[in-house]
Amino acid sequence: MSLSSPQSPSSHFTTERPVAVLMVFVAAVVFGAFSFKRLPLTLMPELNYPTLTVRTEFEGAAPEEVENEVSRPIEEALGVVNGLSRISSVSRAGVSDVSLEFVWGTDMSQAAQDTLEKLDQVFLPREVDKPLILHFDPSLDPIMELSLSGEGVLFEGEIGLRRLRRLAEIQIRRALEPITGVAAVRIRGGLEEEIHVMLDQDALRRTGLSIQSVIGRLQQENINVAGGLVKEGRSEYMVRTLNEYLNQEQIEDTIVRRDASGELRVRDLATVSRSHREREILTRTGGRESVQIDIYKEADANMVAVSEAVRSALGPIETVSPKGIQKWMSRWGSPGGRRHSDRLAARLFKQEGARLEVVADRSVFIENSLREVQKTAVIGGLLAVLVLFLFLNDFKSTLIVAVSIPMSVIMTFAPLNLSEVTLNIMSLGGLALGVGMLVDSSIVVLESIYRCRQEGDSIKLAAVRGAREVRGAVTASTLTSIAVFLPMVFVEGIAGQVFGDLGITVVVSLLASLLVAVYFIPMLASRHRTQQTQGIDAGCHPLLRSGPSLNPRSLMMHWLLPILLLLLAMEAVVIAWGVWHGWDTESELLMASIWET
Repeated sequence: MSLSSPQSPSSHFTTERPVAVLMVFVAAVVFGAFSFKRLPLTLMPELNYPTLTVRTEFEGAAPEEVENEVSRPIEEALGVVNGLSRISSVSRAGVSDVSLEFVWGTDMSQAAQDTLEKLDQVFLPREVDKPLILHFDPSLDPIMELSLSGEGVLFEGEIGLRRLRRLAEIQIRRALEPITGVAAVRIRGGLEEEIHVMLDQDALRRTGLSIQSVIGRLQQENINVAGGLVKEGRSEYMVRTLNEYLNQEQIEDTIVRRDASGELRVRDLATVSRSHREREILTRTGGRESVQIDIYKEADANMVAVSEAVRSALGPIETVSPKGIQKWMSRWGSPGGRRHSDRLAARLFKQEGARLEVVADRSVFIENSLREVQKTAVIGGLLAVLVLFLFLNDFKSTLIVAVSIPMSVIMTFAPLNLSEVTLNIMSLGGLALGVGMLVDSSIVVLESIYRCRQEGDSIKLAAVRGAREVRGAVTASTLTSIAVFLPMVFVEGIAGQVFGDLGITVVVSLLASLLVAVYFIPMLASRHRTQQTQGIDAGCHPLLRSGPSLNPRSLMMHWLLPILLLLLAMEAVVIAWGVWHGWDTESELLMASIWET
């Protein structure tokens, strides 16, 4: 029977259909590359604590009264919520906190809805405020914190703090909220402007008016309510009554009472002045009072992408040389290519004299952490390839095995995207952990093919027979490693949420490496001839055949020195890459100042 017949061991689709096999793996790599761009970047996996707190305020009530009138009725009503594992309450003076702990894996959105439905059935005293449902979610923390401060006469005293607050609300909030991925912009600190109407008690007593009557007149005059609908043919027009105060003079001219003696206005009864609300928070930047701007991202937004978009909108403050500004723009500039003087921070500094700067950015720590993990994984992969070359002593064979590392890693991203796994420290740590194991199966398969070639088999027959003989052992070895990491996916609690991404990443990467080793490596090995040697030392590495001729000088000159130079070159490349791509804004502006001097 001919070796090329379909019944021959050398007939296998990996060797007979190399183009088809190549296209399948290229498609898998392409899908993985596209999935990699869609994966959001986060520091840690999403943590969802299955707890809810129902907070109810009962002003002026003692703890015992709060427990009897509020806590116990709420506990009895919420004790039948689906998925509830434990319920407890804490009653304090004027406040009742009922804590609900659910089993892990409970849909907290549905649990909150069920809790609301049960609370509607609870009858509480009329003096009790409406219960609030509180849920702790670490992802609700702000991703960036900005500081707005100013120097000079315009920003001194209460007038300056009100000016800062007004700039933050009118200009900064309106500029940042339309950015894609930004959910909300919260402003804290400064002085929130208010109009105070200080009533004169003697004037009220002389006129016989009460405080409530003056308040009622102000509320009646300051309105913005719906006025109904006006129909004209097939069209309907909404009518609104607009009569809001626009300035302080309108408040002073408000008529409180009109009688035979004349009109009595607000200016006759009170003093109207611009002031501010009672302060609840004080923020400082560099020892000066400032206004803090917190930026929150949308639930499914990429934190790093949102941070870059915000930084691009802010731009640098025009206090450094044009060379420094140009370098800043090369990294954070927007596709529109706007001038740096048109950016928000530069415009505020030039027109208003206010300084807008980033004081905290969670994405910087995430980028640095993920970059460090990526660098470690790349260095580990290069070292693995170097060790393979030292023992295989064949560039083509080493290249075949080296291809399996990036291919297995890139193919892993597609299943991760389908599993809604983010790129975080744990998932990238799983990739770094699996880099060393990714080449194990490929090395075993390639060594088996090399052994079959030493025994005299043809290229295709060696590829087919070598892969078939070790396929079972390679599969069993990979499944053994998977059996170690797969249980992490099913762990409950915080440990399961933290280490679940690591387990999924390692399992998927090992399965990808198994497919590459069993199908892709034989296809590549069947396309080139492996160098053969004759004699008793056939197939043995030159380092192991050196025998007595190996001396310290030859070992240093021919092996250790080239390896050391290669490692130094690799480290130099990594450092250069980090320096070029790892500058943050502050370091770039510092370098710009140095260039200027």
